Amino acid sequence: NFALALREDGTVTTWGNNKWGQAKFPDDLAGVKGISAGFGHSIALLENGRVVAWGRNGSWQTDIPEGLDQVTSIIAGGFHSLAMKENGEVVAWGDNEYGQVSVPHDLANVTMVAAGDDHSLALKCDGTVVGWGSNRYGQALVPSGLGQVKAIAAGSYHSLALTEDGSVHAWGENDEGQTDVPLGLESVKS
Repeated sequence: NFALALREDGTVTTWGNNKWGQAKFPDDLAGVKGISAGFGHSIALLENGRVVAWGRNGSWQTDIPEGLDQVTSIIAGGFHSLAMKENGEVVAWGDNEYGQVSVPHDLANVTMVAAGDDHSLALKCDGTVVGWGSNRYGQALVPSGLGQVKAIAAGSYHSLALTEDGSVHAWGENDEGQTDVPLGLESVKS
């Protein structure tokens, strides 16, 4: 129920529900190159590779791990967040009730991360996807044989992958048809 916007000059604008301070960014926030919104918390990636968070902190989702730097991308889940570092390492923090911040110990060479309400995904440089956290609806269980992936995304309880051939693959909760990829959908760019 709130929104974030990143301007060309690296400043942030927020609006909407501010119940937990998620729409009131720190006064000195500048030099931002990426933003993401969770459920009641916000995170920003700075040009210097550091991460800033604000808003609801009931599950430690705004407690940035000490020494976190060299970050190239961020994503906020429901009550957790992920950061991808220059070296392909993934760092996670926040709510871990379902293991969503328990990054697999052998995970390396990551090029993209995604986060749902209580699951996390990572795209590796070899085009494979790794999922962890809640699998209540199958959202963290990557379909067997899925490869040549170039992008990933996560909804609350479902996951998506875009493959090199322009096709979309979806798995997880389907109560609203969110994993029913339209027949004939092809040549998808993003």
